[in-house]
Amino acid sequence: MKIVIIGGERVPYFLAKRLIAQGYDVYFVNRDKELCEEYSKTLNATIVNGDATSKKVLDQLEIEPSDIVVLLMERDRKNFFVARLVQEYYGVKNVVTLLNNSENLDLFERFGIRTLGVTDLIMRNLEPLLFGSQLTQELEEKTALKGVSVIEVSLSWDSNIARKKLKELNIPEDVVIVGIKREDGFIIPRGETTLQPGDEVILVCPEEKRMEVLSFFSS
Repeated sequence: MKIVIIGGERVPYFLAKRLIAQGYDVYFVNRDKELCEEYSKTLNATIVNGDATSKKVLDQLEIEPSDIVVLLMERDRKNFFVARLVQEYYGVKNVVTLLNNSENLDLFERFGIRTLGVTDLIMRNLEPLLFGSQLTQELEEKTALKGVSVIEVSLSWDSNIARKKLKELNIPEDVVIVGIKREDGFIIPRGETTLQPGDEVILVCPEEKRMEVLSFFSS
């Protein structure tokens, strides 16, 4: 079995390096002549300079049904065309392709083509961060002029309350912890929730207790 990587620039290089290090037979196809020459100097792989949408170019690879084909071209139309080409002419079952537009997902899935949705991947990492920011903004809007403060506090590495469970803390009265932003996630707090350095804690408290709360969570 060999792994055929088609298209792309830097991503296929590092992907090929990892696959080669694991003992896989890697073929790289790209229409960029200079890129192919660069890769041929540093990669222990079979490098083919050519347009993968041409069957004549693909024939050089001697593709077999058990091979894995990875498509990293920047246009879904080309990735789909080549995916169908290797499925129909060479009987390849395992085809993985970069998906640039998530609206094309159904088309790829209909033909059993696995996809790597870059936009969806980025959004999955962004959404928790966006949610936390939107929550703070909405709370501030709804509590404005009502004697309530919405506070967001980031816990330092030497914080006295970090690495402790919420139920263990003597949190000032009338203070509500709404949520905790941690790395790429958002946590709904419970008594068993343990605060960690780097956490961004979203709190709601009476305006007159603002300084007391800031002092407590910044200690």
